[in-house]
Amino acid sequence: MDLIAEKLIGKELREIQHKAKYDTMIIFEDGSITAWTDVKVSISFGDDPVIVRDVVWSGEWFTILFNEGEIRVSRIPTSTNPECFIYGSIGQPTLMIVDRGEE
Repeated sequence: MDLIAEKLIGKELREIQHKAKYDTMIIFEDGSITAWTDVKVSISFGDDPVIVRDVVWSGEWFTILFNEGEIRVSRIPTSTNPECFIYGSIGQPTLMIVDRGEE
């Protein structure tokens, strides 16, 4: 299992913040992802918490699978900023996982 999967699987989605076209924050119970690429959200909200079940990587997308849907983050940079997204941990502030796309 990859490091970001270890950090996300079993965690609850708490919030999604969309600031601009390529500036989205996906907040979990103990960390967050800041994305500077396309983000597609397809989640059904009900009475139960939205929990990460798995993560799937492809050349074009990083997909977070939940019990009630998914969030896809593009792995194709949209600007001169080489990072597609960064994961930061609340419990380990020195831990940052950076994805730069297809490098």
